[in-house]
Amino acid sequence: MEKPLSGVEAVKLGSRYLRGTLSEELANDEPLFTAPATGVLKFHGIYQQDDRDLRKSGVKQYSAMVRVGVPGGVLTPEQYLTLDRLAELGDGSLRITTRQDIQYHYVPKARLRELIQTLHGCYLGTLAACGDVVRNVISCPAPFANDERKELQPFVSYLSKNLKPKTTAYYEIWIDGEKAVSGEQNEQPQEVEPLYGATYLPRKFKIGFTFPGDNTTDIYANDIGIVPHYEDGVLTGFNILAGGGMGQSAGVKSSHPRLADPLCFVGPTCEELLEIASAIISIHRDFGNRSNRKLARLKYVMEDWGVAKFKQELELRVGRQLADAVPLHWTRSNDYLGWRRQTLDSHGDPVWFYGVRVISGRIRDFSPQQRIRTGLRAVVERYGLEVRLTCQQNMYLCGIREQDRPGVASLLREHGIAEPLELPPVLRHAIACPALPTCALAITESERIMPDLVGEIQSALNQLGLQDQIIHFRTSGCPNGCSRPYTAEIGIVGASVNMYTIYLGASRLGTRLGEVFAQNVKREQLLPKLQPVFEYYKRSRQAGEYFGDFCHRIGIQALQDVSMYAAA
Repeated sequence: MEKPLSGVEAVKLGSRYLRGTLSEELANDEPLFTAPATGVLKFHGIYQQDDRDLRKSGVKQYSAMVRVGVPGGVLTPEQYLTLDRLAELGDGSLRITTRQDIQYHYVPKARLRELIQTLHGCYLGTLAACGDVVRNVISCPAPFANDERKELQPFVSYLSKNLKPKTTAYYEIWIDGEKAVSGEQNEQPQEVEPLYGATYLPRKFKIGFTFPGDNTTDIYANDIGIVPHYEDGVLTGFNILAGGGMGQSAGVKSSHPRLADPLCFVGPTCEELLEIASAIISIHRDFGNRSNRKLARLKYVMEDWGVAKFKQELELRVGRQLADAVPLHWTRSNDYLGWRRQTLDSHGDPVWFYGVRVISGRIRDFSPQQRIRTGLRAVVERYGLEVRLTCQQNMYLCGIREQDRPGVASLLREHGIAEPLELPPVLRHAIACPALPTCALAITESERIMPDLVGEIQSALNQLGLQDQIIHFRTSGCPNGCSRPYTAEIGIVGASVNMYTIYLGASRLGTRLGEVFAQNVKREQLLPKLQPVFEYYKRSRQAGEYFGDFCHRIGIQALQDVSMYAAA
């Protein structure tokens, strides 16, 4: 017997292609949207939230989180400066997400149209930054000027443009019907959804690109992962991975993170890549679970079917056999922080880019000594630099001429923006989701505890003589795992109020998930729980062995025994 549709499916079906009652509710004086409208609002890149710190005192103060899609993370100087100005409509900060978006927090309902219209004026938008559609398409944004790096961004832009919803609702509601002129929008919006249908997808869908050997985007954590293949510097096609995803739901045992599987190899054209991506999306559309959203991601279809059946269905949909994927080998996953040579100019002089470490992706002026937002704005404005956002919540300032390098460094230093190598190794690569007080799904803290927790871990490593050891560490305020904690060497995941689950043993290259090491650990007990493992690592690691690989080799049971023995 066919299972009943979830309530969310009914809301989508009745939304008239993402219109719902948004226009009417924007016109009233209420400070919040109704519950059905918030379900539609997500497709427009907006989440309604209330400050959960205030909620504790009985006050509900509603505002919006607005997410701006930035395909591949690439921004012109003018676009970045516009994004910076718009921060004043919220809490004065911008936040780089783990999918290369920009988020605003605490935006009042009455300022939403102003924000979106201003974005539209610089060819940016919020459509499909959230919702049950293809989200922002990500890519490794490091701007090394060689043939392989130059070729990838056009594919990112092409997929992003062509996989957007076709409904005109976004433009009617926010832009007053003005047709989009950006290459990121559809030139001729239609009143049908040939790919998505009236109920769109069962859940969100994530697509990522990265370069061979360079897994800075956590490619296996995506519904579709795309890796180009080159022979003698010539693009010959793409490896396609499918079925990855980080999210799991508290209390639902059958939900879990999963890494994508190698699926097939396709040719080197935009058209073929779009054909394959669209066919995989259609499998999710037709076979994803629409009665239980907690089990609705593509990864569960892949897990139920297996790769062979999934590929067979894909071949039926594209009408031909597909080649097997080419083996992939990874050598790095860290962002390119600090000074890197980008290219040579026409005179043979180096042109540089600079990787700025942005802790938790939060761009704001924290104090008179640490004016990160002001400093980045000043650098981009004075030197006209292209900006690129990374999936590890950092920023690349690109196109810095040799003669401007001292000035850029001085300006950053004046505003308290630290050189990455000045930061402790664990903090240099840590990731946190926002969690409390803004995220409605957060169970406990993440971003607000991360610096202190990292400081405790770093201090423990220093005392063991491991002060130079980089350990990938990520915190998430709930099991949804937006910070990708399950592919971190140490993943800390919110389980209850002030309680966490610790995951250990993932590969720092993103090719292996961590395992549950300890559950229901209080915040203040996280370091004591990890301390015996650090000591074991210090005395028993192999030469050059990374922490995650050590934990995997030793095994979770042995690590638990060591921790239990130390506590006895």
